[in-house]
Amino acid sequence: MHAIEHDVERPDRDVVSAFEEIPSTIVSDVTGNIGLSMDSGLQPAYNDIEMAGSAITVNASPGDNLIIHKAITMAEPGDVLVIDSEGYTETGHFGELMCKSCQVNGICGIVIDGAYRDSKAIGEMEFPVYGRGTHPRGPLKQDPGSINVPISCGGVTVEPGDIVVGDDDGLAVVPRESAAEILERSYDKLESEDEVREELVEGEYLFELNNYDKLFEEMEVVGPEDSIQ
Repeated sequence: MHAIEHDVERPDRDVVSAFEEIPSTIVSDVTGNIGLSMDSGLQPAYNDIEMAGSAITVNASPGDNLIIHKAITMAEPGDVLVIDSEGYTETGHFGELMCKSCQVNGICGIVIDGAYRDSKAIGEMEFPVYGRGTHPRGPLKQDPGSINVPISCGGVTVEPGDIVVGDDDGLAVVPRESAAEILERSYDKLESEDEVREELVEGEYLFELNNYDKLFEEMEVVGPEDSIQ
């Protein structure tokens, strides 16, 4: 069954833009560490990558990109295409020309649980792309697929309008309905880390600042003399 939903409830644009300055590591920390972080198999197309935008979700049949073409025409400036193609890496589902179309129309990037192609050209144009690999084979155009339905990408459920934050460390997802709260918690986390950084400069240890000594004391730590001979 195929479905296309044109109406997407997006977060406040100022909130989305603010996440451009928030590292994915911070978002991951304040949303439960790994619960909303996509798996490490989704890699950026180039280094020094930065991306934040509201998700237009796409369910694409492996090896087919007809629905991706349609999604590009539906996306608005500030959106990110998030594509579930079931991790299929034996076809490049999109390449340089589709990315150029996205770029000139203000789309912030593409995340695909699958493969893409023209990686060198995409890197040179500095259009943010994450994928599970690259492949030179071109896709079919015979299966409509779905747009703006809940999908799974990188092991995370993504809803239309969720915010996707990406950088060199990876990808983190911010649920739309809690975006403002997560942004505030991210600011608090950044401020806290600044304070800790100052203490580290003075020679303090994270082990002590975070009271890890108490955790250490609760563990049964053995020495060589306790090993089985």
